Amino acid sequence: MKNILLLGDSIRMGYDSYVKEKLANRANVYFSEDNGRFAQYTLRTLSDWKKQLSWPEIQLVHWNNGLWDCMHLNSCIAGCPPEKAGETFSPANVPGGLHFDEDPLTPPEIYRYMLVRVLTRIRQLFPGAEVVFATTTHVIEEMAQGAYRSNAEIESYNCVARETLIPLGVRINELGYFAMQKCRHLHPEGDWVHYNAEGNSLLASEIVDFLEKENLI
Repeated sequence: MKNILLLGDSIRMGYDSYVKEKLANRANVYFSEDNGRFAQYTLRTLSDWKKQLSWPEIQLVHWNNGLWDCMHLNSCIAGCPPEKAGETFSPANVPGGLHFDEDPLTPPEIYRYMLVRVLTRIRQLFPGAEVVFATTTHVIEEMAQGAYRSNAEIESYNCVARETLIPLGVRINELGYFAMQKCRHLHPEGDWVHYNAEGNSLLASEIVDFLEKENLI
């Protein structure tokens, strides 16, 4: 059976066990219990995960980074003023009284650079593996508190990922578009980013469907 590695942030942590269950007896699915967070964190930690978890030879990597990268921090919760004026892509949706850094955690040009570095590391650690990149899922902007993300900015980061990775031979799973169409109302109560069990199961099914259509499993 093919060995599949799932890499990514807390969205991946929501669907990984469902993917493993849906691919039982068809593929071996591996993932770290750690949150891949932003692209630079994944780059820093990926080789450690491989060593610590004793992953076998991997034939397919399904990967995402972006949700943390496009995040604007709310430095006011730490008792200091925002880094800049706090203007964001969708300022009308920012909850009243909150101010966020103008720049995202990973500005777009650095995100582009880091995607290439993460891809390079994947190919160093798992030579010959097919690589799939999953686009970033949308959020409920007006519920932002400790950090802010706009869906317009998420889509701009997805565009950066497509433009950067497709020419490098990476297949794109439009998970973000699927979630927007099928999972928009499947967030746990009070959660503006993640999905409930039904949503995570739907995301996992979409991933399996994509891998099947691409003849990767």
